[in-house]
Amino acid sequence: MEEILSMDEAAARLKLTRSQLYEMTRSRARARQAVPIPFIRLGKTRRFRASALQQWLEQLEAASR
Repeated sequence: MEEILSMDEAAARLKLTRSQLYEMTRSRARARQAVPIPFIRLGKTRRFRASALQQWLEQLEAASR
């Protein structure tokens, strides 16, 4: 099974604060992002697949070239 990260774990991997990451997952913030951050909503919590975060970073890198 693939690694699923909590908000705190994902924020630590991305070197963001929890509040910065939370803001990036809000619907109005996602509408402004060229490549929205992928997450899974489980009830009121947000979880992140480690592989999806890696792909997201690669897409951001490609878009910034």
